Amino acid sequence: MQLTRRQMVRLTGAAAGATLLPVAARADAVKIKIGHTLAPESEYQKWCQRFGEALTKNTNGRYVLEIYNTSQLGGEIQMIQAVRAGTQEMLITSQPALEATVKSLEVFSTPFLFDSIDQGNRVMAGKVGQTFNDIIARDAGMISLGWGSVQERNIFTTSKPVRTLADMQGLKLRIIQSPGYVEAYRALGANPTPMAYNQLYLALKEKVVDGADTSPDQFFMDKFSELSKYYHLTHVHYLPAGMYVGKTFWDTLDTNTKDAFVNAGKVATPYNHQVYAADYKAGLAKMQTAGIEVIRPDLRDWKIATKDVHQKFEDAVPNGKQLYTMVLEARG
Repeated sequence: MQLTRRQMVRLTGAAAGATLLPVAARADAVKIKIGHTLAPESEYQKWCQRFGEALTKNTNGRYVLEIYNTSQLGGEIQMIQAVRAGTQEMLITSQPALEATVKSLEVFSTPFLFDSIDQGNRVMAGKVGQTFNDIIARDAGMISLGWGSVQERNIFTTSKPVRTLADMQGLKLRIIQSPGYVEAYRALGANPTPMAYNQLYLALKEKVVDGADTSPDQFFMDKFSELSKYYHLTHVHYLPAGMYVGKTFWDTLDTNTKDAFVNAGKVATPYNHQVYAADYKAGLAKMQTAGIEVIRPDLRDWKIATKDVHQKFEDAVPNGKQLYTMVLEARG
């Protein structure tokens, strides 16, 4: 059986064991497992590290975080199930992976919902983020400890540059497995191909797909730069991601310990925003030195082509119209 690149990384990481934070823990410390799907140098990893440092400090060494990166504990959907069941305490997951459990989150798969990363972060830090935290707690049994930076999703291609909307016609793009993502790229004229993230590198290498969408930092961390010549600032989606603790575990904690977790989240979340902003900027700079052509298409036609996409799933989402309107109003 041929392993994907992501599977090889996962096995290597698993052999080395979890990343145990170098903090002063007590001998009887409780070890908390947190998993995510990104690389050891990613913003998710640094988010976990900062949270773990604060948690151990807040609890006087009583709780220590064990970080499992690169899907060592499974993909996002598998980890969501484990956290809900109580066999894993925490995870970081992106919004699309939660849509099967919390359908209301499909609102965030609306194309061009935000104008920028800063705008998305501001919206998620306010009433919108709290409203969805409450929905996630109710529908998924997971308690939010912070919304990380929204991740800007831009398309990259292996051989064909996309300079105008016409260049999107028939382009086979790997897309996140979300109705909003599929409908958005269908409206843009592409051939959207939902696929698990850990299958993407091999699919690109074997030319099963012509490209995909990702953030500038992940473009290099997951080695897509080895296969792709063009990166396009298309800004189609801004993907929220959250850090969660399962309610099954949460309900075993006393009030003071819960406060320690919440306060650790308040320390780690703004740090994540800073890290992502720096990694984003560094990723774009690295493209220039790596010979990757960065293309900035005129997006006016793109926005016109996708302006009605939200209506295709709005009625199917619980309180979809109200939630969509709330996000629009919060953008200002």
